[in-house]
Amino acid sequence: MVVLMPEKADPNASSSERPLIKPSYRADIDGLRALAVLAVIAFHAFPEWVSGGFIGVDVFFVISGFLITTLIQDSLQQQSFSFRAFYASRVRRLFPALVIVLLACQVFGWFALLANEYKALGKHIAASTAFIPNFIFWSESGYFDYAADAKPLLHLWSLGIEEQFYLFWPIVIWLGLNYRVSVFKVSIAIFLGSLALNLMMIEEAPLAAFFSPLTRMWELLSGCLLAYLVSSKPPAFEAFNAKLGSIKLIRHAISLLGLVLLLLGAILFDQDMLYPGVWALVPVLGTCFIIFTGNQSWINTSVLSNRFLVWIGLISFPLYLWHWPLLSFARIMEGSKPDWQIRAVLVAVSFVLAILTYYFIEQPIRFGRNLRFKTYVLIMAMSLLGALGLATYSQDGFKSRTTDKAIEAQLTDLKFDIPDSEGWYCQDMNHDSPRCHSTGPNPSVVVIGDSHALTIYSGLRERFKAKGQDIGLYGASDGCPPLLNVVIQDQGGDFRNCLKKGTQAVQRVIADAAIKEVILTSRGPMYTTAKGFGDVELEQFGSWVLHFDGEDKGVRSNEEVFALGLTKTLDALLAAGKKLTFLHDVPELGFDIRSCFAFRPLTITSKVVSPCAVSRKEFEARTEAYRAMVNKILLQRPEIKVIDLSAALCDEKWCWGARDDTLFYIDDDHLSHRGADYVVRKLWDKF
Repeated sequence: MVVLMPEKADPNASSSERPLIKPSYRADIDGLRALAVLAVIAFHAFPEWVSGGFIGVDVFFVISGFLITTLIQDSLQQQSFSFRAFYASRVRRLFPALVIVLLACQVFGWFALLANEYKALGKHIAASTAFIPNFIFWSESGYFDYAADAKPLLHLWSLGIEEQFYLFWPIVIWLGLNYRVSVFKVSIAIFLGSLALNLMMIEEAPLAAFFSPLTRMWELLSGCLLAYLVSSKPPAFEAFNAKLGSIKLIRHAISLLGLVLLLLGAILFDQDMLYPGVWALVPVLGTCFIIFTGNQSWINTSVLSNRFLVWIGLISFPLYLWHWPLLSFARIMEGSKPDWQIRAVLVAVSFVLAILTYYFIEQPIRFGRNLRFKTYVLIMAMSLLGALGLATYSQDGFKSRTTDKAIEAQLTDLKFDIPDSEGWYCQDMNHDSPRCHSTGPNPSVVVIGDSHALTIYSGLRERFKAKGQDIGLYGASDGCPPLLNVVIQDQGGDFRNCLKKGTQAVQRVIADAAIKEVILTSRGPMYTTAKGFGDVELEQFGSWVLHFDGEDKGVRSNEEVFALGLTKTLDALLAAGKKLTFLHDVPELGFDIRSCFAFRPLTITSKVVSPCAVSRKEFEARTEAYRAMVNKILLQRPEIKVIDLSAALCDEKWCWGARDDTLFYIDDDHLSHRGADYVVRKLWDKF
């Protein structure tokens, strides 16, 4: 994401202030960078038009690896390399624009965000100043986490990976050259190891494969290997290059192939693919092909070196930094994706801010005199921003900004957490295990299900405890219904590990004779229809695919898998002597509950959903096929108690998301603590 440009040396500067020797400037690489940043912006602003624009980040990675390796190798060969100078140049290159953007987010967030949102922003700012945001976003990914487009600094995950790479790669090259170890062979070994790790993890842990520097390193190293071949010119490569030079048409074809690969990836790829992984080879190879052909290809000299594209390439770093916070803040303030006109205006504004940042902040700070002083000031500014972010996080987003008691009560409703207990089934928990809680060491009643089980458990636990029964929860995991041997896939991958989180929950409850009663619940229509409801899209997950373990995808429809899985699960629990209660779930609202109240400090169009409800007609249409299928199964097993949770929230016309300033939900489908208590209180006689 960083463009390496020749820096103007100050003849009066000390040796530590003087910039490193830069490689020859290539306008085509700036043009390539322009295509990359435009693809990313188009994907973020208009994903329906450029569904695979996210490959722009892969292009950035390859370019960065190529340029940084060329810079280090040239400096080392001319004995002008200094670690101090290298990292000082990185500070002067990255910090000016990044400090301004982070500071702008901190200030704007004070006026625009609710306390919990501002607290999260503080954490993300602190992580970004330490260049570890990829690890933070990786750890946060989950069902109750904020939607991806409501995180103004989410795009900095890629910058974190680059900077983590910059920390160790210069050391590898320096050690290799000083101890006569082949850097090329070491690079190939690390490249193959990183690529293999990526391919191994992409199905079982795609979030890790996406955010981890270990699984992304091969993309940067592809640029590094290309830089070695271009600068070191090994005999075999030179012979190959000479043959290509004698047939210019081949170079044109290679560059054209690279551009075609990038265009196909940007147009045909989408979020439902396993990515990165083998598909990431498309933009990586395309970028390598284009960089390799250099100034001997018409694509490079006439298309990518076009003055307009080069200019966009020059401002690409601040442009990348600015565009996403603008779109994300707009998403937060609107409560849903803004209209396309608003998104188009925000893209234009990001260009204006990028131009101002580049010419009036980046350039004056990066070049000229007093480079050492500027470096120290930038480090101090970044440190202060990190401290401010930590303070924002530790102070819970400075709640004192909001003094209205009614608003404070509503904001409290938006929070949902139950600390994990260390009960009977929690001893071997790890990150892949089901969530588990209990009101005592030996619960006789257990709730099993997906994340909706967790919310209804909140309302059940005190009432069961009051009548002398301990109740537990098992499962409650991201998108994993309580169905035996059912695998949940999206983006092509089984990242929920439902065989462990869902199937294990059922199996362990069956095996425990102390458990007498089991309550099952899940967001059923989401699994059978494979999509979300209303204005709320499951963008962070993509399409849902259900199949049985050991059975290929597509053999049965989602509805068939759910029906057969539910049948087998109910029969297994009944055979184990369990008393069963099946909960028909609460209505999905189809909009964010925050859209119902004008408590947000700043808004764009002041949209407020009124009434704060989904029509009963819409709710019944959404659940009709699912309920008919489930009720048919339940009617064949009359010993199972059935409770319809929607009865507590729906009247003849509406299914309510809030009433009397009480938010029943925390988002579009999960009950709040007070909402769960309200539902259970209204229906307690049925339990």
